Amino acid sequence: MNYSRRPQRQRQESTYGNIMKYVSLLMVLLYFGFGLYVLFSGPERMPFPKEYKIILGGLLLFYGFIRFVRAYQQYFKKSRRDEEV
Repeated sequence: MNYSRRPQRQRQESTYGNIMKYVSLLMVLLYFGFGLYVLFSGPERMPFPKEYKIILGGLLLFYGFIRFVRAYQQYFKKSRRDEEV
């Protein structure tokens, strides 16, 4: 039996998981940053009515928060199966 492929596959999955962890954190920062930019930008930067800027900025911040919670649950929180082993 050839067992040499198992550690390599686990290593590839681990590398993919690490890359996705950082990509998801980057996206959280981008959503938060853009939401804050929309909320606090002046009328010369974004010529939208104030109400639209508040709605769009709030939605971006809310979605960034949701993405953070999902990334935390998926990549940083230990599952119960890991604690039992």
